[in-house]
Amino acid sequence: MSRFVDAHCHVSSGDELHGELDVEGPTLRCVMSNNGFDWERLKTVGDAGRLRRGFGVHPWYCHLYSLGETDKRSHYESVLEWKDDDAFESLLERLPEPVPMEEYISREFDPSKVDVVGEIGLDRMFRLPESGYYVHSKRQAPLSRVKVKMAHQMAVFQRFCRLARESRKPVSIHDVRCHGVLFETCVREILPCEEVRVCLHSYTGSPQTLTECWLRRFPEDRLFLSVSKYINFRTEDVGEQLLKLVPPRCILTETDFPVDIEPEEDLQDQLEYTCRQLARVLRLGELDEVKALIYDNYQRFVAS
Repeated sequence: MSRFVDAHCHVSSGDELHGELDVEGPTLRCVMSNNGFDWERLKTVGDAGRLRRGFGVHPWYCHLYSLGETDKRSHYESVLEWKDDDAFESLLERLPEPVPMEEYISREFDPSKVDVVGEIGLDRMFRLPESGYYVHSKRQAPLSRVKVKMAHQMAVFQRFCRLARESRKPVSIHDVRCHGVLFETCVREILPCEEVRVCLHSYTGSPQTLTECWLRRFPEDRLFLSVSKYINFRTEDVGEQLLKLVPPRCILTETDFPVDIEPEEDLQDQLEYTCRQLARVLRLGELDEVKALIYDNYQRFVAS
């Protein structure tokens, strides 16, 4: 009997919320890192068992990384955009010293510990919280009106695309309202390297972008979409319309949740719900048949 697959999930980053990371549980998991905080936790997991590790910088955290030598104020002035000077100054007080990107990659990227480059990507909608950066917490900080410039997001994304190309690792990609430019970047940076596979996590782009761009340019054995109950099945109709466009061999399942603090039963329920929707839409019959399909797809995605 095949196991459930959570092809895109996380660990918590708020100190008060850290739970146990079960590496021998009933689910096969690919756990992303968004930044150095959660990577510090993830890299210390000994024998990873059924867990695969992702190494990346999420667009929500890319402002914490500098692309060259600079002081704190100059860095944040160059990568953030704002209209209210008081809001920027308040954020600046809370933000940490920027981490040099090349130093971070050189120090932390170990091909023997990394299975996937991710989570990486672009996000046109995200606004920084007033705390400076997002953490899992019982009380979330209000959002500011400060954003990260798209030029900086793009530079960080391109750097990790190159890392995937150099290391021949698959990528797990976040994309919010940047569908065209992100696709074009992947065509330029990733498509030429045949060993690099792409997972579009919780895809929210248009059907046209999916069919006329991604599925037309990327071979089926290199392209995956991981679907979640939380995002893709917010209504059954939305999820069904997406699944009808995707070749079955390109589909993965995910939760996109921090698996160390969410109850295991809830995580399993989400994955089972998604698999049952897949069975219904794709007319695959029994749940075990869907689980076997997703398992095979997942093994191809993470294959070294």
